[in-house]
Formats: sequence, C-alpha cells, structure tokens
Amino acid sequence: MNPIITKFQERAKLFDALQADHKGQWGIMTPQHMVEHVGGVIYGTSMGKGSATLAIPEAQAAKMKGRFFSAYYPFPKSVKMPGTQDKPATQFPLRMASLEEAKEKLNGAVSKFLKQYETNPAQTALHGYFGNLTMDEWLAFHIKHMEHHLMQFGLLPPADEKITQLEKLLYKVYTKVPADAPAKWGRMNAHQMVEHLGLVFVLSTGKFDLPYKGTAEDAAKYWAAFEAAPAPWKTVFPATSFGDPKPPRAATIEASKAGLQKTFQKYLAYCEANPSAVNSHFFLGNLTVDQWRQVHVKHVEHHLRQFGVLEDIVQ
Repeated sequence: MNPIITKFQERAKLFDALQADHKGQWGIMTPQHMVEHVGGVIYGTSMGKGSATLAIPEAQAAKMKGRFFSAYYPFPKSVKMPGTQDKPATQFPLRMASLEEAKEKLNGAVSKFLKQYETNPAQTALHGYFGNLTMDEWLAFHIKHMEHHLMQFGLLPPADEKITQLEKLLYKVYTKVPADAPAKWGRMNAHQMVEHLGLVFVLSTGKFDLPYKGTAEDAAKYWAAFEAAPAPWKTVFPATSFGDPKPPRAATIEASKAGLQKTFQKYLAYCEANPSAVNSHFFLGNLTVDQWRQVHVKHVEHHLRQFGVLEDIVQ
C-alpha cells in the first residue's frame, strides 16, 4: 500500500472522534461546519465537480503552489476560501442534518476520491489559490488540509518544530540549487546531492538494513560531539571515502527534486507510524526517530552550505 494513501485514510479516520461540543482553537467553524467543509473540498473541488475559479493572478498562484508542495507553506489559521477574501467571515449554511451524517459523507468522499485517484490518475482540477493540481498533488493537499483542521479541534497535536525546520531547508534545496550550482567541496554535483539527500532519508527508516558496526562507547562519543558541533561533517566524522558518486537515476535535477519531495513525505509517514523505531547510522550508532531528525536538519544544512545557499561556518 502506498504510505501516502495510508496516511490520507488514517487522517480521515481521526474525524470519527470529533464531537459536536468540541471547540476550535481558532476560526468560527463549528465541528459540523468543519467536517462538511473538508468533505466538500475532497468530493467537490478536487474531483472537478465544483465551479472553482482562480482567485489570484496566475503568477502568484504558481508561486504559492511551489511553496505549498515543497512542504514549506503551512495553512494559515483562519484562512478564507478562494473568492471570499474581501468578505466578512461568516458561516456557510449547514447541508447535513447532523455531525454524524457529515462524517458519513466525509468518509464517502474519501472513498470516491481514492477510486478516482486509482482509475483516473491523470485527472486535474482547479484549486482557487494554486491553479490546476494533479491527483497526486490533491492527495498531498488533502492530508495537509485535514491535519490543519484536526489540529484546530485538538484531534492532532501541533506539528513538530524539527519537521517545520526540515521543510524550510528542503524548500531551499528545491528552489535555490540549480543543476549547474558549483560545489565548494566534495565530488558530488548538485543533481547527485539531491538524490543523496533522499537516500539518507530512506536510510533513517531502516530500509537498507545496515547494522551499526561500532561500539556503544564510540556511538556515544560521536553523538555528544555531533550535538555540540554546528558543522559535524567537517569537524566530527572521520574522513571516509565511499567512492565516486553514482550517476543520478533521474534524467533531470527537477525530476530528482520531485522524487525527494515524495521520499520526504514517505519518511514522515514512517516516523508517525513507528515513533519508537531505532535505526542505525554509520558513525552515530542506533538512533531514535527524534535523533534522526536532528541528523537530517544538520545534514541538509551541510549540503546547502556545500552549494552556497547557506553561509559556511568558520571553525
């Protein structure tokens, strides 16, 4: 099963716990208003059944879409629906007789969307702020949209700040590292670096099944030094050669960046499903999910410095 589809289904299931007396932490929607809204976006807008129009200029929509689907654009609290930006915030009329009926309709919308996703993956539909979205883009949108409203009503905790930090760093990779960006050190070119980042995210999920070969004492020593060092790849780890970088698997760096975005989403889904997981690092030993997040933050920073996006650290 595609882990992103699984995450979409799991997020939708969390709405079952919503009660009519739950209070939103922001906004004016009641629980039923919110559920009807989420279901309507899934069934109507994303499946092309509504009459959506672009609410902002195309160039601005393209920029917003790029940020959002680079996992850097969070949902603003109390954001207004496209076409209502200049109007006072008001509730739309409820369409269902009860919250329970709204939940049933939401579950039905999820099922219909997934069937459409499977049978017509090339379909696109217009989003009022982002322009035309593919089914894959709509799937990613729905997950983030549902999480926003689940947090609003306390059914999900606030997002981990390390994830937000990673999202911002990866956004710089997607937007500020062209194929011809010169490296300040190392043998990887920019295209190879992008694919390398993806492989390290996969490594942290244990998929390569590479056991740590050092001692617990070595791991503890390296971890203490790693946490304290702003640039550990230059000052902590021993000089190690893994041979010449392999040619990129994707034909273009943009294709590799799209692959990195999907890999990152799968990494997030893995961490959520396996919060107690422990997976090995070559030098740092067996690391928890939270420790791996710290590694990823410094690792992406390291390669952004390598290609001149972040300023190098003077040791």
